[in-house]
Amino acid sequence: MTKACRLLPAGLLLMFVPLVTLAQDDIWSLESAIQRALEIAPEMRAAEADAQALQGELTQVGSWPNPTIDLRADDRLGQEDGRGGTDFTQLALSQPLPLRRVARERAVAESRLAGAEENRRLRRLELERATAQAFHDLQLAQARLDVAQARLKETEGYPGGAKGARDRLVRYLAPLERARLAILREETNQAVIAAEREREQALIAFRARLALPADAAAETTPFGEPPTPAALETLARNLDNHPALAAARKEYEAAEANIAAAQSQRFADPALNLFRERDILAGARRDVTGVGLSVQVPLWNTNPGIVDKARAEALGARTDYEITAREARVRLDQAYTELTRALVQVQRLRVSLLEPAQRLNDLARRSFAAGEASVLALIDAANSYFDAQTRYVELLARAQAAQAGLRLAAGQSLLSGEGRP
Repeated sequence: MTKACRLLPAGLLLMFVPLVTLAQDDIWSLESAIQRALEIAPEMRAAEADAQALQGELTQVGSWPNPTIDLRADDRLGQEDGRGGTDFTQLALSQPLPLRRVARERAVAESRLAGAEENRRLRRLELERATAQAFHDLQLAQARLDVAQARLKETEGYPGGAKGARDRLVRYLAPLERARLAILREETNQAVIAAEREREQALIAFRARLALPADAAAETTPFGEPPTPAALETLARNLDNHPALAAARKEYEAAEANIAAAQSQRFADPALNLFRERDILAGARRDVTGVGLSVQVPLWNTNPGIVDKARAEALGARTDYEITAREARVRLDQAYTELTRALVQVQRLRVSLLEPAQRLNDLARRSFAAGEASVLALIDAANSYFDAQTRYVELLARAQAAQAGLRLAAGQSLLSGEGRP
C-alpha cells in the first residue's frame, strides 16, 4: 500500500485502488460496462445495417444483366406458301456484355464496403468513449459522496455532534464556537444531500446507457490513476490504422475507382444477339440460325459529364481524406497532452497537497483537543483536507476521461487488449 493510501481514512481507501473486474452482477468494471453497451447499442445495429446494405450492393454489381428473349408469331409464311394460318417465325436471345464495366463497378463497391466496416469500427470506439464518460461520471459522483460522508462523520465527532460525547475532542466551548460548529455540521449535511442527488443523476444516465432496469443496483469499481501512456511517436506511427482515416481512405479509393467505372458507363453495353428464324427458301419452309452484335454509335452524346463528375468527386474525397488526417493528428496531440498533464497534476496534488492536508488535519484535531487550537483553526484544517480530497477525485475523473479520449484519438479499443494507451 502506498504512503498516500495509508494517510487516507479507511472508508476512503476503496476510492483509490486500481481498476479491477469484479464478479458481482451489480458491480461494473469499465470493460464490462463497455461490453454491455456495445451489445445493446442501437448505433451498432445501424452500423451493421449500413454494412449489410453495401454488401448487398456488392453482390448486385457482380451480377451480369439478364438476357432478353424475343418470340415472334405472324402469318407471313402462310401468305407466302398459301397454307394460311399463323406460325412462330422468330426466336431471338439478346445478352448484354458488360465486359469491363462489372469489374470496375465491383471495385467501387468493394471499397465502399470496406469503408463501411471502418465506420463501424469508428462507431464502436465512439460508443466506448461515451460509455466511459457515463462510467467515470458515476465513479466521480460516488467518490464525491464518499468524501462528503467522511466529512460529515468527522464533524459529528466534534463537541455538540452526535458522537461528540465519546470523542476525544470534547472540551469546553464558548457559545459562539458551538454555534459555528453547528453551522458546519449542517453545511456538511447539505453537502451529503447534494452529493446523493448528483450520484442519483449519474446513476440514471449510467443505467440508460447500459439499458438496465430503473431499480438496478448498479455500482462501479473505484477510481484508479491511469497508467502512463505509450510514447506519442508510437501512437502516431499507428495513426494510419485509425478507423476514421481508414474510412476516409476507402472512400477516396472508391471515388478513384469510380472514375474508371464512369468511363465504362459512357456508352451502352454491347449486346450479343442469337436468333433462329423460319422463312421460305427455295419454295419450302426452312429454319435459319444467326448471330449478331449490337453496339451503340456515339454520334450525338458521348456522356463526358459522368466522367467529369466522377473526377470532381475523387478530388473532393482526396481533400476530405487529407483534412481527416490532419484533424486526426491534432486530436491525438491534444488528447496525449491532456492525459500527460492530468497525470502530472494528479501526482503533484496527491504528494504536495493531499498528504500534507491529512497531516495538518490530524495535528489540528490533537491541538484542539489539547486546547491549543481554536475552532476556526480546526475548521480550516478540515476544510483544507476534505477540499483536497474532492479536488483529487475530480482530477482522477479528468485523467480517466483524458485516457478515454486518447483511446479514441489513437483508434484503440479498450476491449482489444492491443496497444492500449
